[in-house]
Amino acid sequence: MGYQTIVSQNLIEEGKIFLHETKYIKIAITKLGKDYFAFEDACTHDGEEISGGILEGDTITCPRHEAQFCIRDGKVKRLPATEPLVILPIRIHNGMVEVDL
Repeated sequence: MGYQTIVSQNLIEEGKIFLHETKYIKIAITKLGKDYFAFEDACTHDGEEISGGILEGDTITCPRHEAQFCIRDGKVKRLPATEPLVILPIRIHNGMVEVDL
């Protein structure tokens, strides 16, 4: 599919999650410092929308069973999840956030 323009980078706030739904996937986007991160809005443990959880630094906690993931690389930080969070390539182009779907 390639990169798709999602939103102006000015609308992505530090430490907050911006949600965008495509025909195929629900995407969560956030900013930490100068870096932007995009991931599928689904816990790999049970499919719960992970955006409803708590984001602290680079760790997001699922609201249902408290599995934790690193939003930088998707690695599991706390069970019950065993599969990594789906991380999506992201870039900024002309002030717009683009995600590789």
